[in-house]
Amino acid sequence: MAKKVSVVLSKKEVERCKKLCRTNYRGMIKLKYLLELYAFLPSEEWTFVQPQGNELLRVKKEGRRDAVLWWNATKKQIECNRMGAVVWYVYCIRNDIAL
Repeated sequence: MAKKVSVVLSKKEVERCKKLCRTNYRGMIKLKYLLELYAFLPSEEWTFVQPQGNELLRVKKEGRRDAVLWWNATKKQIECNRMGAVVWYVYCIRNDIAL
């Protein structure tokens, strides 16, 4: 039988882990490509969902998490969640856009 090991992390270690586990990506998506991204998504079978609050775009695909893009007014940049970053990478690869 395997022994159970409990790990106690300090507050500093917990904060470090939170920083390493990225959930939002800022400044990756350029505003000038946003309309082209809108046109690209239906060809990849993404369906548009009504955006909420300060969201620019919310799309979903069967069996996947929603991809969400929103505007950060203080930084003046587009932010996205992990699935939004995946959608952006697919768009860049298919359209030969340098990252």
